Amino acid sequence: MPIETRNERDLSVPFLRLDPRPWVLDKHEQTLTFGLTAANDIRRMYVGGVQKIYEDYENDILLTRYRRGIGHGMDFTIDVPMISRGGGVLDPIISAWHEIFGLTNNVRTGVPYGQCLIEVPGSGPYRDAIGVGDVSGALTKELTPRLMGTVAVKLPTGNAHQILGSGNFDGAMDLQYKLPNGPRWEWQFQAGVVGQGTSTELQGTRGVNPIGAIVLMHKANRYDSYVFQWQTEESGIVTGVGGSDSPHRTVSVAYQRRIGANRMFELYFTEDGDWANTYHVPEVANIGPDFTLGARYVIHF
Repeated sequence: MPIETRNERDLSVPFLRLDPRPWVLDKHEQTLTFGLTAANDIRRMYVGGVQKIYEDYENDILLTRYRRGIGHGMDFTIDVPMISRGGGVLDPIISAWHEIFGLTNNVRTGVPYGQCLIEVPGSGPYRDAIGVGDVSGALTKELTPRLMGTVAVKLPTGNAHQILGSGNFDGAMDLQYKLPNGPRWEWQFQAGVVGQGTSTELQGTRGVNPIGAIVLMHKANRYDSYVFQWQTEESGIVTGVGGSDSPHRTVSVAYQRRIGANRMFELYFTEDGDWANTYHVPEVANIGPDFTLGARYVIHF
């Protein structure tokens, strides 16, 4: 199955996103997913020698997702995120990652571990925060055996003043197409659009945000699967700083382990493209948290 993850950059988190997801559930089928994500980032950007963007934070997010089949090739999904933003624990791990693989990242040089500060044009500063994010619901319909579509809405339940939510409603729709490639491999493609309601806190909300993904899944055996996933979207807000407003692209890899007939555990890792930028291919990956680790536990009943 695809990795049900998204770009967790602090300026994207307040807005709705549709992640790639498994196929439509049959009537009365249900899944309950508990996902824990740690997304750490440092970003300093300048215009004319003046610092305009400063982001140093870790988003630790517990997402509870309930999905239920309602018949006629349809199911619905409810997402409830709990967000804790702070200094986090990944700073030294990321520094070691850069050192081991020879990835130069001068942005982190001299920055103390464990800081949390976000400053963007017209908004902030923002520091540590914790609370429920914006709750969302979605309805998915199987259109053909290989094509499904989803419509979703996000409610302004999160604290917008701490950018745990946007303070407004969002809507989204997408299409996803699956393409088997032999008995063990399968592709899944996503294309969609998000209508972002104007944030009551962040300046420069982008009204329409296209999203997309390419997923390659490999079933190694009856228990173990591996997933490779590329995702793209536009920035949540327009700041006037090119390095912040550029398309947001990330690459994720996951290991999935089936536990019996109705349980699945997943570990995944997302990169915003240190290696991609080194080789000057920002179309592959460029803007997102510097480093994201995630785990999911799925119960199917």
